[in-house]
Amino acid sequence: MLRLFLKRSLLALVACTLAARAESIVFPKDAGIVDVTQSPYFAKGDGKTDDTEALQQALIDHPSTNKIIYLPNGVYVISGPLRWPGSEDGELSQRATILQGQSRSGTIIRLTDYAPGFSNSGRPKALVWTGTSQTKHFRNAVRNLTIHTGAGNPGVIALQFMANKQGCVRDVTLIAGTPGASTGLDLSHAEQLGPLLVNRVRVEGFDLGISLANPVQSVTMEDVELVGQGVVGIRNRGQVVSIRGLRSTNSVTTIQNSDPTGFITVTEGVFQGLPSKRPQPAIVNKGVLFARQLRTPGYTNAVENRTGNGDGAPGPEVREFVSHSIVNIHPAPQYALYLPIEETPDLPWDPLDRWASPLQFGGVVNDRKDASAAIQAAIDSGATTLYFPNGSWTIRKTVEIRGKVRRIIGCEARIIAEVPGGRPAFRIVPGSAPVVRFERLEVEPPLQSFLEQTTSNTLVLADLFGASLVNSGKGSVFVDDVASMTQWTLPPGSRLWARQWCVEVNGTKIINDGASLWLLGLKTEHPGTLIDTRNQGKTELLGGLCFANGTYKLHPMFRIENASATFSIGETSLSGTPYSTLVSESRNGLNRFLSSQGISQDLPLPTRIGGVALPLFTGYHGIGDVAPKSGIPMNKTPAK
Repeated sequence: MLRLFLKRSLLALVACTLAARAESIVFPKDAGIVDVTQSPYFAKGDGKTDDTEALQQALIDHPSTNKIIYLPNGVYVISGPLRWPGSEDGELSQRATILQGQSRSGTIIRLTDYAPGFSNSGRPKALVWTGTSQTKHFRNAVRNLTIHTGAGNPGVIALQFMANKQGCVRDVTLIAGTPGASTGLDLSHAEQLGPLLVNRVRVEGFDLGISLANPVQSVTMEDVELVGQGVVGIRNRGQVVSIRGLRSTNSVTTIQNSDPTGFITVTEGVFQGLPSKRPQPAIVNKGVLFARQLRTPGYTNAVENRTGNGDGAPGPEVREFVSHSIVNIHPAPQYALYLPIEETPDLPWDPLDRWASPLQFGGVVNDRKDASAAIQAAIDSGATTLYFPNGSWTIRKTVEIRGKVRRIIGCEARIIAEVPGGRPAFRIVPGSAPVVRFERLEVEPPLQSFLEQTTSNTLVLADLFGASLVNSGKGSVFVDDVASMTQWTLPPGSRLWARQWCVEVNGTKIINDGASLWLLGLKTEHPGTLIDTRNQGKTELLGGLCFANGTYKLHPMFRIENASATFSIGETSLSGTPYSTLVSESRNGLNRFLSSQGISQDLPLPTRIGGVALPLFTGYHGIGDVAPKSGIPMNKTPAK
């Protein structure tokens, strides 16, 4: 059996090496990245040389500085852990570090067989470790690579990841090279872990595919695939988790929500149960669960529910399941809103001869001088990608996005926005590309207006810290792994889809003024209404966390006025100041309120960590809105 497993593991590694994926993430030489194969590190990536020292030294030399530690395609053999470096200032430790491969299938970090320190399955160690809970881990990321744990290493955790507010694991494969290897992705080792995004991740093998714990923050997952776990696919011990597009092929339970404080929202999943000695349910729930649009063939039942209403779901198809009572305060349908879901546009990675930067037009990184003229010249050069080499760039005059530019990428750079009069640093104007994507930037100060949208073009905001948007256009907006410190307003007729959106501002966070707003994994802090939906607007929140810190809450958590909204969200209040009013809903002049005590003594809301949970609240859906009546309507194909 062991020989067969090792053979299959080797075949998987060979396939990973040879089957080059479409993407090839290559940066210009002056982008300011750290190529581990170049001086002074000279990592080989040849599948034979031990590259541990080279890779670790690259991490040590660039602690918490928004640097991309870049691994070109190759097999990087390591014999010990790779660890994010600390700092004399604990607040600046283990943050703003990006481990980036050239491609998911072509860049492989592989632990040597029978490596010292990885033999004890009872005390597993992380192969890649990004920090603990004592610091603020903003902007950490692991991207576009494969981690293989080698043979004879049962005491190994492939990736122990940590990020706060904004950070991600994207386009990553985790492969267990040993039967019974401990954990693929560990998100349970730190109390303050999250919010963060896990996107397009595949976990092969391991006893535990993904581990989550601790009720303080939140995690968002989309397009995750689990294959061949030994104990359970995902185990959650208290975390607030929002999942979409999960695919599992397993003889064990796919999701185990094992703690009463755990809150899982899962939608559009396919869980294929394989033959096993002991029949298994697809999901075992002891906390709060909102599940919809699931297929669970091969399992004895879809949901085994041990809390709340008690009854589970037989499967093999689940249109919608809620572990506790659905809440309304005005008459409303007893199901979610089912807004149409669109995928975030993923632009092709342009050849480097189509890239331009302010450096080519007189701009100087880190000089604190106004670079707006050089940035505008780069945009007007005919390039399709505008890039900011790593470091700081100051903007004191609004830059117009126009012409052929479709991707504005920061190489993890910092934009210092000092445009007077509250005007934006960037403005999208007519004549720009149909889809414009801003990504991988940090904006300072975060309260400064960052971007103004004046067109009907599609806008993508991804992996941004401190970004804000003034939207007077009608185009679709996509928000992926973004931390915002300002209020956002959605104008009538606009549409926004958000995945892992952290909004931290006093007062109302989001105003939906007649728009369509779909969210997977919203996280908020500070007093004030989270989402104000009005003017026939429609809001659907599929999972998230309200961190109710600060003073006593004078405003409701959510406000609805002549509009439709459904919410699935958990609350955490470590300061003892949770929201007393959860929802204020006004319909045709009649205003009603939902308190934290629930509808009545007979229908209390689940409690969690100083606050409560809303498994599913539904507000007026509008004439003609009906729940799917047959089958499982899938808005997309799950993870590939």
